[in-house]
Order: sequence, then structure tokens, then C-alpha cells
Amino acid sequence: AQIQDLLKKYPKAMWHQYEPNGRDNVRAGAQMAFGEVVETQYDFGKAKRVLSLDSDFTAVGSASVRYAGQFAEGRRIEDGQKNEMNRLYVVESVPSNTGAVADHRLPLKGSQIDGVARAIAQALGINAGGGNTYGHDVWVNALVKDLKAHQGESLVIVGDHQSPSVHALAHAINHTLGNVGKTVKHTAAVEASPVDHQASLNGLVSDMSAGTISLLVMVGGNPVYNTPSDIDFKNALKKVPTTIHLGQALNETSQLCNWHLPESHALEAWSDARAFDGTVSIVQPLIEPLYSAQSAHEVLAMMLGDGRQGYAIVKEYWQAQRGGATFDNDWQTWLHDGLIPNTALAAK
Repeated sequence: AQIQDLLKKYPKAMWHQYEPNGRDNVRAGAQMAFGEVVETQYDFGKAKRVLSLDSDFTAVGSASVRYAGQFAEGRRIEDGQKNEMNRLYVVESVPSNTGAVADHRLPLKGSQIDGVARAIAQALGINAGGGNTYGHDVWVNALVKDLKAHQGESLVIVGDHQSPSVHALAHAINHTLGNVGKTVKHTAAVEASPVDHQASLNGLVSDMSAGTISLLVMVGGNPVYNTPSDIDFKNALKKVPTTIHLGQALNETSQLCNWHLPESHALEAWSDARAFDGTVSIVQPLIEPLYSAQSAHEVLAMMLGDGRQGYAIVKEYWQAQRGGATFDNDWQTWLHDGLIPNTALAAK
């Protein structure tokens, strides 16, 4: 909301965002499959057959704690019950926690995951093309037979780092198997403004190098250090007349800027955040500020001519969103419980 207000106040301003280890491939795969960026969530508690394509879902990712718990529950057999354990197939390029507990594990090169995914899709009747089992026909055929026997109660999950085409293939496979709406659901993106981070960075550096940017404000991060080596962010930065960096420590980026603003630590700042399913939490400090520092909210507020502190910014925003006669009580409940109820994103 603050960023949108900032862009309205300064019509010539641009907002760029970049994570050095981001989810561009996930977003691009969703674009290929659906024509828009969506978030995909999985219910391992309902999945009797699971195929992981280079995804360490039990240990890595924002939802890994929930997924690991659901998956483990599906392998629990109680005395006197005849319920069936789930079965896990893993195709991966390096050993992982998830691969270690797989019932069937197929080690391949990272570059071969795409070919196997296409082979699996073709065997399920999807016109994928370019499939290759790399000599593992028996393994792939057994997997496909098992998935067909468990339509609507299976799921396919892909590691974030895999190519956009593998992500798109997984969406197609889950759709073909009837898993969507059962073990798999799609929602709007959790990210407020989902963009291709690499493309955003490229556009920023291009404008910096061309000398069309007069003021650059960096909210956190260390792009001089962690942008790709073929992008000369350091020299491009020198072409911007005024540069400001907000950060918790002096780093490679802040040392080259005209101004460095001390940033509040997360444990002494107010904010808000969405979980992987969209559920909102109010981020509240554990201690009083130790020094005279500002949070990102407070810096953006200053740029808007707003002198409010973090607590007021966050509370008044949510009062405008979900206010009413009971807001003060609701606010205390949210702080106590750690989340705002009924804020998870709806299925699309």
C-alpha cells in the first residue's frame, strides 16, 4: 500500500524488486500454464502417491514444516487399522532430506529432469514432446501406472530452481490426474506485486547506466555484492547522482552510496506479512529500539511526507482494511494469536 501511494505521489518514479535466490522459474511456469502468476499449495494429507521432481519439500521452502508434518502423518500406521501408507517417488539431482525418505528414488542430472517430466506427461496423454527416460523406462512406467491408479489422490511437486517448463508440466500433470481441487489448489500470488526479478533488475541497471535515474533509494539488500557477475551494478551505481541505502549494516552497497540509513532490526520493528497461503500476521517487536533507526515502513512514510512511526502505520492500515466497532478488541486478539483469521487466499 505504501509503495502504491509513493508511485502515485511521484509519477516518474519506478519500483524494482530483486532477490538473488528468487522464484522467477516458479512464476514463469505459472505464466506458461495459466497466463498469470498463481501460488500453488499442496495437501499431502490427502495424497496417497507423491512425485517430487527435484523438490526437497520436507526441508526447504516456506511451507516445508506443514508439508513435512502432513507427509509424515500419511506414513503412520495405527495398530488394528488397515489404512495404506502413502508412497513417495523422488527424481532429484543431489541427495536431499526428502530423497532420503523416498520409497523410490531416481538420481539424475539436473538437466535431465525436464526430459523425464516430459516422458511422464506423454505417458499420461499430455502432448509434451521431447520426453526421455534416459534408460529408466521400467521406473517411469511403474510410476505412471501408480499415478493413474490414484487419480485425484496424488500430487506432483517441483523444486523452485527447476526450469519454467518443468513447473508448467507439473501443472498439466496435476490437472490431467484430477488432483486440482483435491490435493492441489491454486490461489492468487502471495507476493503483492509479482514480477520477474531478473528482468526488473536488468531494467534498473539499464536505466542507471543510461543516466536516466537521478535518485536511487535501496530498501535493504546488497545488490553490489549479490547481483549476477554479468551485470555491472557497481559501475552503474556510480552514474546515479544521489544514492541512498537502508540497511542494518555497512556493506558493499552502502559504502558506495551518498547516504546510508540505519535500519531497525526485525525484533524491534512493527510490520505485517503474509504466510505462504496468504494468512496475515502482524509483526510485533520483542524489544524497544536500541538505537535511532528506521524501519522500511518509516522510511517510505518519510518519503510520503508522513511522520508516523511503525506502530501507527501498521495499526491504522489494518483499521482501514478491517475496522469496525470491535477493532480495538480485534487488534489485541490478532497480536495475541499471531495472525488475522480468515485472511488465507481463496482457491482460484
